[in-house]
Amino acid sequence: MTFSDETLLAYLEGTLDEAQSRAIEAAVEDDVEVERRLMALDPFAPVVGQVFEKLPTAAPKVDLPEPVARNTNGGFLRLLAVAAGVGVAAVALTFWATRPAELGWAQQAAIYQSLYVPETIVSLDSSEASLDKQFAMAEAALGRSLNREALDSLPGLELKRAQVLSFKGKPLVQVVFADEQGQPFAFCVIRQGPNAPKAEVKQAVLSGLATVTWAQDGYGYMLLGSSPQTDLSSELDVLTRTFAS
Repeated sequence: MTFSDETLLAYLEGTLDEAQSRAIEAAVEDDVEVERRLMALDPFAPVVGQVFEKLPTAAPKVDLPEPVARNTNGGFLRLLAVAAGVGVAAVALTFWATRPAELGWAQQAAIYQSLYVPETIVSLDSSEASLDKQFAMAEAALGRSLNREALDSLPGLELKRAQVLSFKGKPLVQVVFADEQGQPFAFCVIRQGPNAPKAEVKQAVLSGLATVTWAQDGYGYMLLGSSPQTDLSSELDVLTRTFAS
């Protein structure tokens, strides 16, 4: 059985009689071409298609067209409208469920540190005068001592630089070292504020680097090695004791 566009449109608008409506519904189940023609005539189909095209770069915001006036035979139109609505809701839920999580300070610091190579630090000015100035600025920004003597005594590490960065308006200090192979190593401190929660020591690999993070007394701390396999245990033991208060 064939159906004209006028008949299919009448069906979508719910103006077709019961017998013809049942015939179209039966045809849709077996004939993809009838289904395609119905979708082409459906005013809601392009809206759903546009939503999918926008993913994942923008949150879906959909203004559905005003529903066509329907009579008692408008069941399928209602089904299409519901299907469109369900499709939009599913797209919205998918978007929010799969949207990229916002990166925290530790993730951002790891990304930054992962760009370091031996050539980055080999030419840094690590003279006493330069380090004096850098640590003075860093400690002023943080509002606390960085215990430079302890940092300078970490086994197997050469102190290279301290620089002040910022994460969402909070001062973040990166202290850079070179290990015995000349590979970059870092210790970061961020001032989180007096109400920041305490966080226990947590090990993770971030941006391809072995890391350890913890937080206490309004400050967050982070150790970063030069590879996923870097053993941070000896430095962690010293630093957790040094920055215990």
